[in-house]
Amino acid sequence: MIILGILIFFARIVDVSLDTLRVKSIIRGKKFVVSTIAFVEIIVYTLGASQAFKYVMHPTVLLFYALGYAAGNFVGMLIDDRLSKDSVFALVVTEHDEWTLADTLRERGFAVTTAKGYGLNGAEKAQLKMVIKKRRFAELAKLIHEFDPAAYVVTMDVKDMK
Repeated sequence: MIILGILIFFARIVDVSLDTLRVKSIIRGKKFVVSTIAFVEIIVYTLGASQAFKYVMHPTVLLFYALGYAAGNFVGMLIDDRLSKDSVFALVVTEHDEWTLADTLRERGFAVTTAKGYGLNGAEKAQLKMVIKKRRFAELAKLIHEFDPAAYVVTMDVKDMK
C-alpha cells in the first residue's frame, strides 16, 4: 500500500499542478496551451484516481491522495511563478512623501507614475502606479515596506501590455 500511495501522491502532484497552470492559462487567454494541458491532466488524473478509488478506504491511500492534492497546489503555484513572464499593475498607497519613494524606485529601474488620492474625510493619500514584471514584485514589496511599513499595495494582472 505504501508504494501505491507514493505513486498516487506523485500522480496528484502532477495533475493538480497541471490544473493550476491550466486555470492560469485560461485567465491569460491561451487557448492552445489550455487544451494541451487539459488533455495531459485528465489522463494523469484518471490513472491516479482510478487506483486511489479502488483502495479509498485504506487510510494510507487516502492520506497520500490528500497530501498529493495539497502538494500539487503548492507546486503548481511555484511553477507558475517561475514560468511567468507576465506583468502586474501595482498601486501603492502611502501617507508618506511619495517623491522620495518614487525616486528610490526609479533608481532601482521601476517606472513610476505618481498621483494624489483622497480618502475618508478628504485625507490626502499618495498613489504610485507601476506596471512591473511579476518576478520583480518581491523586490518592489521589500523596498516599499522599508520606506513605509503601513503602505499597502494592490496588484492586478495585466493581460496585454502595448
